[in-house]
Amino acid sequence: MRPQASLPTVRRRPWQRGGAVLAVMAGLLVVAASTLAIRMARQVEDKTAQQQLTLQRMQRVGQALQAYALVHGCPLKLPDGGAMGNSSLGDAVAGGTTVPWRTLGIAREDALDAWGRKISYLGNIAGVKVNVFGANENADWALVSHGPSGLGAWLPGEQKMPAPGNADELTNANPSSPLQLKQENAGTHVQPANLFDDFLVWGSLDVAACPPLKPLIEGAPPSLNLTKALLNTLSTVKYSARDTKESTIKINGGTALGKITITSSGGNISANDNSNGTAIGVCEKGCGNDKNSSLSGTKTLSFKLDEKAAEKFALGLLSLVDTVQFSVKFRYMGVDLSTYVSPVVPVDVGDVKIFPNLVPSPALPFDEVVIQALNDDSSFFIASIRFCAVDEICD
Repeated sequence: MRPQASLPTVRRRPWQRGGAVLAVMAGLLVVAASTLAIRMARQVEDKTAQQQLTLQRMQRVGQALQAYALVHGCPLKLPDGGAMGNSSLGDAVAGGTTVPWRTLGIAREDALDAWGRKISYLGNIAGVKVNVFGANENADWALVSHGPSGLGAWLPGEQKMPAPGNADELTNANPSSPLQLKQENAGTHVQPANLFDDFLVWGSLDVAACPPLKPLIEGAPPSLNLTKALLNTLSTVKYSARDTKESTIKINGGTALGKITITSSGGNISANDNSNGTAIGVCEKGCGNDKNSSLSGTKTLSFKLDEKAAEKFALGLLSLVDTVQFSVKFRYMGVDLSTYVSPVVPVDVGDVKIFPNLVPSPALPFDEVVIQALNDDSSFFIASIRFCAVDEICD
């Protein structure tokens, strides 16, 4: 079922009225939290106190996922993966398997079930599926408590409980789509291969509150050479020698790309030459020489497509030294996707070296790249950028 305009709806089936399996399909709107809590309480009135507490905590996680999506523009609907199962930090990272409580801004205990074990989490851009007694249901996110037995769950101390003997519980212990919801079968008389006591909660986000996704670039526009002329395409930049005196400049990327916003951190955007700049860096002070006006240390340059999204990226570097190492952070609508870290690469000083076909991992559309030098020896200017479609050679 789908949520109504402002109130969530909860799917209830006859098999949900008894036993230990708790399954809730809810559109979780933050503004309707109190109503949702009342409806859930009615569903679990015949459950044990531990089961009720677990479900309440899962409810709070669902509400936090909705809030996170709205605050971050719904780019991936929710954090892709969760906190790593063997990490106590609670941050969302790719490939994680438990609730990223710190990323979501919730209390650490809300990421644990009533037995003190981490709640497993699954969610990604393509959504997830929950197999409910043989029939798949679509959802944006799903949570698993591994029940009273805890088989397959992560503990707060970074240990993992023994693996389940039941194939369906084993799937839930290594969250992958579709998750499995079966009838409870527990007790000392039950053989490990038949034991199932997992609790599942899943739901859909309020996508009506999300902004529309950006259209993808079609084809592969030519590289943009970051000359002073390009920096002046939308408004005149007033330099002080190499220093633009600006930390944000908007340029014209052409018909295919639209406007692009360049933003620096750690200083102002600067050029590599006083009169005929052909590349840009970042300068905090003393911009009269290449070293001070280049990209080095913790300084960064961001290039953000205002109207489009890309699937590949190529970077042209003009280095001051004979080796470089850099990172490219991929973002979409303000949310970090992943970071590419280059090896230490030999380059010819004074020549532009192209690093082609850079993509996020996993491969997802992005609208922003943030570039940084990665060691004290790396010092370079960015001479060109290129945003491409996935089926193009991007160099």
